[in-house]
Amino acid sequence: MSTRAHIALAVLVALAIFVIIRLVRRRHLKAKYSLLWLTLGGFMVVIAAVPGLLDWTAARLGIYYQPTLLILLGLALLLLIVMHFSYELSRMENRVRTLAEEAAILRHRVASLETGQGAVQLPQVEDQRDQSSEN
Repeated sequence: MSTRAHIALAVLVALAIFVIIRLVRRRHLKAKYSLLWLTLGGFMVVIAAVPGLLDWTAARLGIYYQPTLLILLGLALLLLIVMHFSYELSRMENRVRTLAEEAAILRHRVASLETGQGAVQLPQVEDQRDQSSEN
């Protein structure tokens, strides 16, 4: 990669890290999800800071066109992120199902108590002002 490409990458990564931290501070993004993106930003900072690293790695892996390695790494990272979010989605679905089942059980218990004992009637409480005016 050229020097201009490294500088552009460094600026974009710095901007992305700033946006991620800002989203976490405003509570628009949870900290556990921001770790994924900050880790990616850290790798990109290393790639931008060490100009020959991408070329050296591509040569060691037998990749003749160095930007292909960057695309390959990006696709691998996206695959990992999709797998992580699929895991989180499955976990949330299980929690929602459990909560719905518990709510249904509680509704059934409340309904059986209401029909078994009848409607609970509260005792009539007379207003203190009415009693004092009658005396």
